[in-house]
Amino acid sequence: MPEIYDNQSMDDVIERFRRSSSTPVEWSAPSPGMWDRITKELAFSPPAAPETSAPAPQGSAPANPGRRALFFGAGGLVVGAALGVAGFRFAGSVADVRDAAVKRAVLTPLDKADEKLGIAELRPEKVGYTLVVDVPKGVTHTGGYVQVWLINVDGKRMISVGIFTAGTAGDFFIDDALIDAGYLIVDLSNEEFDDEPRHSGDTIMRGELRA
Repeated sequence: MPEIYDNQSMDDVIERFRRSSSTPVEWSAPSPGMWDRITKELAFSPPAAPETSAPAPQGSAPANPGRRALFFGAGGLVVGAALGVAGFRFAGSVADVRDAAVKRAVLTPLDKADEKLGIAELRPEKVGYTLVVDVPKGVTHTGGYVQVWLINVDGKRMISVGIFTAGTAGDFFIDDALIDAGYLIVDLSNEEFDDEPRHSGDTIMRGELRA
């Protein structure tokens, strides 16, 4: 089972998270009625930010998304929310932050690298980054929800950063420790309401953040 960080590195991450929590940051407030629309469209009450994740898939997604044991391997490693997930916000368009982005990913299906479905951009903030995910045609999962993940470039670790609600764009806070540690692959997946915190194996689109 791979380690995410040694003790010293984990202490550094926790301390960084505490500092970011105590630093004044201007958060974008949802427009009036936003949560009511989200609840109506998803047919469930907005959940708390996911607290766990599991090892990232190695290679392509399996033909049968339900075979999670083969997709992740035994003994999935749990990653705490303290690794940098502080919540998410909503963005109307990625265009207004494109000039400020330091990294950008083109999101495509795993089996169709030339089919561009969306764009993810990393924008620096006073503390950490904002990950802006823009899917022009929108993306939803009937009977479930769409989860946004960051996968480490080592192909062995991943963490959930939030839920992509019905619409075309999502805005997520990312601690810079995650980026420094190599969590650069953006993944959107179909998930079910099954109390399973791990990635379902059903990836919709994916792309690596690059300068």
